[in-house]
Formats: sequence, C-alpha cells, structure tokens
Amino acid sequence: MVLRRLVGVKEDILDWVPEERPRYTRLGLIVLNTGVLAGFSMTIAMATVGAVSPWLLVPLGLFWGLIIITVDSWLITSTNGSSRHGRLRVFAPRLVLSVLLGLVIAEPLVLWVFGSSITAEIKEFRKAEVEGYQSTLRVCNPATGGLNQDPACDGYRLNPGDTPQALESQLEEATAIRDRAKGVLVDLDAKHAELERLARDECAGRAGPGLTAVPGEGGECLRNRAKADQFRVDNQIERLHVEQLGLEQKVTDLTDQVARSRAGAAVRIGEDITAKVEEKRANLVGVDILDQVSAMGRVADRDLFAEVAQWVLRLLLVALDCLPVLTKLMGGTTAYDEQVTRQLEGAKRLHDKHMHVHENRDGVDLEIQMRQSDRKLRDRIAAMTATDRANSARRRIDEAAEIDRLAAELERRGGR
Repeated sequence: MVLRRLVGVKEDILDWVPEERPRYTRLGLIVLNTGVLAGFSMTIAMATVGAVSPWLLVPLGLFWGLIIITVDSWLITSTNGSSRHGRLRVFAPRLVLSVLLGLVIAEPLVLWVFGSSITAEIKEFRKAEVEGYQSTLRVCNPATGGLNQDPACDGYRLNPGDTPQALESQLEEATAIRDRAKGVLVDLDAKHAELERLARDECAGRAGPGLTAVPGEGGECLRNRAKADQFRVDNQIERLHVEQLGLEQKVTDLTDQVARSRAGAAVRIGEDITAKVEEKRANLVGVDILDQVSAMGRVADRDLFAEVAQWVLRLLLVALDCLPVLTKLMGGTTAYDEQVTRQLEGAKRLHDKHMHVHENRDGVDLEIQMRQSDRKLRDRIAAMTATDRANSARRRIDEAAEIDRLAAELERRGGR
C-alpha cells in the first residue's frame, strides 16, 4: 500500500480493479529505486567535492533521494487517468523533465565507475600542466637575466631584480675600445719592428733593398736607428702598451663582474621560477567534479572504447532514472486509469449539478431580495410623494391665510 501511495493510487478506486495492484506496486517500487539511486549518486558527488563532513553525506543523500522520489511521484500521479488520445501531450513534458533529472543523477555515477582512470588522468594532466608552466617560465625568463620580448611571454615574465644587462653593455663597450686600441698598437708595433729590422740589417752590412751592405755603425746605420727610435717616441708606443694593459685589465674585471651578476641573476630567477611552480602546484591540490568531467572528456578523446562505454553507461543510467515515466507510458491506459477517468468525469458532472443547484437557489434568494428592494423603493417614493403633497397643501393654506391677513390689514388702514 505504501508503494502504491508513492504513485498516487487510491485504494478505494483500485478495489474495483484488484488485478492492477501488482502493476502499481511494482511501479511504486521503481519510483523508490530511482530515489535510492539518486541518493547514492548525490553521496558520491559530495564525497568527490571533499569539502563536506562525512557525517553530512548520508543525510544529504537521503534528502536528495526524497526530492527525486517526490518529483517522480508527482510525474506518475499527474498521469493517472490519462486517456489514450492525449497521452503523448501529457507524457512529453514529463519525459523531458525525467531525462534532465536522469542526466544530473547519472553523471556522478559515470564518474565513479571510471574513477581510477579519471584519477590517473588528472595526475598526469596536472603534472604536464606544471611542467609546461615551468618550461614557459624558463623560456620567458633566461638565466642570463635577459628580457624575452616574445608576445607569448606576456604574463610569464618575472622581476629578478638587478640584471647584468648594464654590466654587459659596459663590457661590450670596453671590449670594443680594447680591440680598436689593440689594432692600432699592433699596426704601430709592426711598423716599428720593420724600422728596427732595417737598422739592424744596415748595421750588420746585409744586402737588400734600401741597404748599403756596408757593415759597422756608419751614417745609414745611425740614421735608421734614430728613425726607429723617433717613430717609437712620436707614436708613444710605450704609453700605448701601458694603456693596452689597462684596457685588458678592465675587460677582465668587467668579465668577472658580468659572470658574478649572471650567476646571481640565475639564482634569483631559478628561485622565483621554483616559487611560481610551487604556487601553481599548490593551486592544483584537490579535485572537484568539474576536474573529473574534464578528465573524463580527455580520456574519451584518446580512447574510442572509453567514449563509447561512458555514453552507454550514461544512457543506461538515464533510462533507469526515466523508468517510472517510461513504465507508465509503455504500460498504456490501464483499467485503473479508466476507473479514475470515469470517477473524474462523474465528479465533474456532480460538481456541475451541484453548482447549478446552488446557482438556482442563490438566484431565487437574489430575486426575492431584488423584489423586496423594489417594493421598499416604491413605498418610500409613495411616502415621499404624500409628504410632498401635504407640505404643498400646508403651504397653500399658509399662503391663503397670509393673503387674508394682509387684505384685512389694508382694509383697516383704508378705513382710517
């Protein structure tokens, strides 16, 4: 009896068709099973969220199951007594509502069935996401402290503090100055060496172009030596060598500073990247139902069998959730429905007659009241008319008396 009450069956009507009792008992059991399935689905969904106390899971599941039982009970009860001609119009919106509820109930169960694959997919996806984030940070923030201008690095650039770029610019400038000075000095050294060689060859008496081949410190020998010495003095070769050593030392010092600055920047950038990666990893802690749905989608995209299996399971669960309405729809119009229809029609006819009786009775009362009102109106009008006539007669009498009095008064005055 309790199960039949879930689907709105009235026992006094069912007593006329007792053969229908097993059908509606099983229909009530289907509604109850759907509610239990919905409660189990809600419990799984809440357990997935993880932010709810375990002691609240069972009451929440029971509450959701009660809601689904109530809705399914209304869906079935509202179709009792439906005729054959209007069944599609009656059942179509209820079936749509059942499908929507079925999808809500089925999804947590689908995720629960594929739980192990989903959990593994979430771990791998988050690992790849963290690694990709770390790789992007490293590309957009070179260890040298340079600035990556790639538009793809927008939002990934860090602020490492002091960078070696200023020292690198100084090193480039110092290196260029040193190289230019070295080139000039090498050219001067070569020319001075050539003059020194001519002087030595002349003094040694060697034969060759521009040489006298006369050994000894003669005039040409002394002139060539003096020319070489004068070239060295005029071009300040010794000073240039000292300056060149200073430039070399400056380049060496700047190179050491740049190396230290790069090492410091690399350490700071590495620490900043590590901190960002740890923050990213901390933000990915915890799994909610949206993460599971996304993971299920990725698993299905890679594996055709998984995609087919999850849809088959989902449709099966939706069908189970729609089973109360489907059972009622596929069962056709039962003898109980016909009894309900006849009772509803009889109740409607009785109600119409009852309303007609009340209308007639109330109409008679109103008609009497209207006649009484009309009679009172006529009596009051007659009374008012009589009063007006009496008042008019009284005024005429008063006017005649006043005329007689005035006439008598005039006569008295005329006699005098």
